[in-house]
Amino acid sequence: MSKKPTDILIALKDNLEITSEKWQKIGVSGKWEGHPAGTFEMDENTFNQMITNYKLSGIDIVCDYEHQTLFGDIAPASGWIRKTPISLKVQNGELLAKIEWTKKAQEYIKQKEYRYLSPVFAPNTISQKDGRNIGWTLHSLALTNKPFLEELDEIKANKLTKLQHQTKEKKTMTEEELKALKDERDRLKDENVALKNDNKKLQDQVAGLRDKEAEAKVDSAIAAKKLHPDQKEAALLMCKNAPDDFEKFLETAKPMVQVPSNDMFDNKSTTTPGGVDVVALAMNA
Repeated sequence: MSKKPTDILIALKDNLEITSEKWQKIGVSGKWEGHPAGTFEMDENTFNQMITNYKLSGIDIVCDYEHQTLFGDIAPASGWIRKTPISLKVQNGELLAKIEWTKKAQEYIKQKEYRYLSPVFAPNTISQKDGRNIGWTLHSLALTNKPFLEELDEIKANKLTKLQHQTKEKKTMTEEELKALKDERDRLKDENVALKNDNKKLQDQVAGLRDKEAEAKVDSAIAAKKLHPDQKEAALLMCKNAPDDFEKFLETAKPMVQVPSNDMFDNKSTTTPGGVDVVALAMNA
């Protein structure tokens, strides 16, 4: 098999009519000449390589309408070749697929609004995992009524030319349109600034509420004698920065025992007006 190393896609020109069989023929062995990629052949080895790469891929193979996956803006699926269970096989030199058609595609086929399949093969696929050339892959299939497609390079080139013409035909914007566009840009810019300011105010409000809540909790802990007033600032920092740890502290903290402020239990000498030591009197008694 001879082919130039290129990342081109090939649409098979064979007439592959859709059948009611469970396994649908989508590829045949043969030799093709005149393609921009050079002369190439496909046989059972080629198809087996496609199946191997299909098993290693991460997604199912899509069947679309009129090759929209390749060059359309919207590309709805008409069916899928599933990986589980494996839905590709080689038999008698042909590549067969079990296609799970969508309800819409089934109706098209039933009414004979679509009669043919056009597979798209990539002879030099680059692996997205490691950048290696992994050889032949089945890129996609398409429901079509024009199975004898020209090479896809020409189709893509024609589409590119059409887009270039459309771009050239676009009129230049008037001064009024440019001014309107500038005004809209300025309006959106002002709205963005206003939103940022509103967001800053909201953040400040939330922070203020959080500070008030922390202070209320700390004051409550001080009132319950679980904290000393001298510990307030440190407790506020803990409550704001580590609220869960502060709650755990409150759960295990016990009220502090305060030393009486009167002289009821003071063991100190007190002298009576008569010069007698009160402690001594108590001892003699």
